[in-house]
Amino acid sequence: MASHSTPPEQHHDGEQSSERSLKMQRGVSQLLFNYLPYRTVDWEDGLAIVQLGNVRLSSVWEEDRKTTLLKEIGEAFHRWQARGGRVDPAFPPVHESERFTVGAPAEIDASVMPAALICQRCGQILFQKKYGGPGAVRCTNSECQSPRVHQMPFVFVHGCGELVPITEWIPATKQNPDGGPLAPTSHPIRCSQCHSGDHLFIPGRSERVKDMKVLCRKCNILVLDRFTCRCHRCLKRFNKEPPEAAHGRTGTIVAALAMRLARYSASDTYYPQTLSILRLDRPQLRTADDQLSSTLFKMLPPSRRPDANVSAADGIKALTDRLKAAEALGDRDEQQRLQKRIVDIAMGKVSAPSPSEQGLLQNVSPDTEKAIKESLAFRGTVTTVPVEEKVQTLVPEIQRLKTALGLDEVLYVDDLPVITATYGYTRRHFEPTYEELNARNLPVEIRSFPAVQKFAAQALGRTDLVGTIPILAREGEHEGIFLSLRPDLVIRWLEANGIALPNPELPGIARIIAALEPVEHDRFLDDIWALPIRRLVYGLIHSLSHAAMRAITRYAGIDRTSVAEYIFLPLLGFVVYDNSSSFKLGGIATLVRDHLAAFLQNISNEAVECLYDPDCTDHSGACHGCLHSPEISCRTFNHGLSRAFLSGGHTPWADASIDTRTVGFWEVVGRTA
Repeated sequence: MASHSTPPEQHHDGEQSSERSLKMQRGVSQLLFNYLPYRTVDWEDGLAIVQLGNVRLSSVWEEDRKTTLLKEIGEAFHRWQARGGRVDPAFPPVHESERFTVGAPAEIDASVMPAALICQRCGQILFQKKYGGPGAVRCTNSECQSPRVHQMPFVFVHGCGELVPITEWIPATKQNPDGGPLAPTSHPIRCSQCHSGDHLFIPGRSERVKDMKVLCRKCNILVLDRFTCRCHRCLKRFNKEPPEAAHGRTGTIVAALAMRLARYSASDTYYPQTLSILRLDRPQLRTADDQLSSTLFKMLPPSRRPDANVSAADGIKALTDRLKAAEALGDRDEQQRLQKRIVDIAMGKVSAPSPSEQGLLQNVSPDTEKAIKESLAFRGTVTTVPVEEKVQTLVPEIQRLKTALGLDEVLYVDDLPVITATYGYTRRHFEPTYEELNARNLPVEIRSFPAVQKFAAQALGRTDLVGTIPILAREGEHEGIFLSLRPDLVIRWLEANGIALPNPELPGIARIIAALEPVEHDRFLDDIWALPIRRLVYGLIHSLSHAAMRAITRYAGIDRTSVAEYIFLPLLGFVVYDNSSSFKLGGIATLVRDHLAAFLQNISNEAVECLYDPDCTDHSGACHGCLHSPEISCRTFNHGLSRAFLSGGHTPWADASIDTRTVGFWEVVGRTA
C-alpha cells in the first residue's frame, strides 16, 4: 500500500526543478491506525514534514454491512457528547448510511506542510514560500549559509481539531472598536525596529516550547518571548452561539481560543478515534451444545434469544470452507476435527436448547444482553481448540499453572472475526474536555476525514461516492488465545472483598452476571470505579487480559501496538489476539505449541512487577510501566485496571492516603489450593 505526495524534485546541485510524484510504501495497518488524514508525519529519509490528506480506498462495503459499525459509531458519538465533547457537523446522521463510505485504505495523499524554515546550525528563520527538501535552500545568514535548513517542527493545535503551522503570519484576535465581539486578525513575525523578518533567529538548540524566543540579529532585541496563536474556527462559532451554549465552560474566551504549541509528531497533535467490534452474523459452526453455552442461552429472555434453529446447510458450508483451508495447510488434526463436526451436524447429533425454556434472569440490561450474544457467537462461530491438543510437551506443568492462576479454559483461537475501524480524530486531548490557561471544560471535537474525492470514487467505479464521509475499516479473522476464570473462584474472591452475591440457586456465571450494574450509557467505562460489583469483576478480567497482552509480545513476536483484546464478560474471559494484519501470521500458534508454559508463568510476573513501584502500587496499581496498553489496543482506554485485583494491594479507587486493601484473586486461589 502507498502513501504519496508531490514534493519538488531535487538536482544534485540543490536547485529546485519540476515537481514529480513520490511514493512511500506503508501497510494497511499503518494506513488504518497511523498514516491518517490530516496527520503530520515525516516523509522518508527526512525529506520533509508532510500533512496527509485525501484517502483512496481499495474496496467499499455494501450497505447491509455498514449497519452494525455505524450503530457503534453513533453510540460513541452519543457518549462523547454526553461527557461535554463535540462532534464535527460534517458527520451525517449515522442512520443515513448512504452518506458514509466504509472500506479498507489503499493510498493517501500527502503535501508538504507550509511552515517557516529554520537553520539547524544558527537558528535563522526563513519565511520561504516553498520547501524543496534538505539542501535545496541555504541559510540566509551571511555568516552561516548552511544547507542544513528544515521546516520548523512545531505547530499550533486546538481542541476543535485545528492545526496551524508556524509561518510569517500567525492567527490572532482583536477587540472590535464598537465594543462588539472579538474579531479575527493575523500578526506578522517581524522586528519592531527594522520592520523586517529577514534577520530573525531562535537562539540555542533546545526544543522546549518555553525556550523558543525570537530575536533580531540586526537590532539585537527580543522580538517574541513566546509563540501564541488563537483559533479562528472557534472564534466564528463562539460569536454565533448564544451564551447558554457554553455547556459549563469557564474562563475567558481568549483562554478558550488559545492554541497550544507542540511538536508536529507529539501525541496531542493527533489522536485517532478507533473501535473494534465482533462480527456476530457468521454461519454457526456449532450450536449451544455445552453446559456453559446452554446457561448463557437461558440467561436471555425467550423473546430475545438468538435463533436456536441453526441451519445445517450453513453450518456444513462454513465447516467445509475451513476444512479446505486446513487441507491446504496440511493440518491433519484440524481436518479430523472439522470432519467429525460435519458428520455430527449432518446426522443431527448437535442440538440447541429449546427457545421456549424460561430465562434464568428476570431482567437483562441492554449491555448484558449484547455481551451474552457476543459470547454465544464466540462459542458458536469461532474455531477454538483446547491448548492441550496443540502443545508438544509440559502438559502437567501447564495444568499446574492453570490451577495456580485460577483458569478454567485456555483455548487457541483460530479465526476471531473482528471489525476494526477508524472514523475520525481529535487534537489536544483524547478525552471529551480539556483545560487551557484559566478555561475549564473546553470541548474536544471529533473531526471527520475529508470527503471522498472524484478521483478516488472513479478508481472504484463508484461516482456516487463523491462527497461521502469515509470510514477506514478492516474485517479480518485473527488468531489469538482465550483465557477464562473459574466462576466458583471468582465468587469466593468477591466474598473475600465484601461482596455477597444473591440468587445462590443460579449457576455461578448467572449469579455473577445478574449482579453487575448496567452500563448502557457508559460503554467505555469512564466511571467504572463508581460501580461496586462491576469494578471488581470487570477489573479482574481486564487486568488479567492486559497482563496477558504484555506477556504475549515476548513469545509471539508481536509488537505491543499490534496486540489487541476482546473481553467476554459472561464467559469471565477474554481473547488476546494479533491485530497486525487481516491474515494469520502464526505467531500465537507457535506460542501455544512451544512456549505456553513460559507464557502462563510470565502472566503472573507481568501482573506483579512495575517499574514505578512502590508509587504505582500505592495508588491505582496500573500505569504505563505495568498494565497500561497503547490506546489502539484497549477498547476501554485502560479504564478499570489494577494489579491489586490479581495479587492484592491498595484499593485502586481509594485515595493513596486511605489505608484500605483489596484482596487479590490469586490470594484466594492460593488458599483454595
